[in-house]
Amino acid sequence: MLRYPSLPLLIALTLLPAASALAQSTAPAPAARPAPAAAVPLPNWEQLSPAQREALLAPLRDRWNGADAAQRQRMLSHGQRWQSMSPEERDKARRGLRRFEHMSPEQREQARALFGQMRDLSPAQRDAMRERWSQMSADERREWVRDNPPPAKPR
Repeated sequence: MLRYPSLPLLIALTLLPAASALAQSTAPAPAARPAPAAAVPLPNWEQLSPAQREALLAPLRDRWNGADAAQRQRMLSHGQRWQSMSPEERDKARRGLRRFEHMSPEQREQARALFGQMRDLSPAQRDAMRERWSQMSADERREWVRDNPPPAKPR
């Protein structure tokens, strides 16, 4: 059994902004995904036709053009952070995003609140908070979230 049962959740949430940027800017909606070709390798970017490149970039362009200055800065920061991640860090971010997507609304709210409180803590303070969180009952966690609401969601 994990010493800190919420530790995987907290780790995933630290990488959530980068994963969220990737998921929002590059992944097509599930219904829009065509059936995979029978083991035909897809070419590198340089070998894509202009029409294929346009099809990939159009959703991002539309999102960028509809964003205000703060949203554009956040998108750019997320993209830069994603580019600086190692393949292992990217995989970890993707796993965290998948885990977050499968949480209940209450679990998501708790995760956001906990992340909002922990992001400015020192490593020792985070460890103490994780320990405190792991000792709380479900009712105590709800009360803690009520007293420490998650930060406002960015648009």
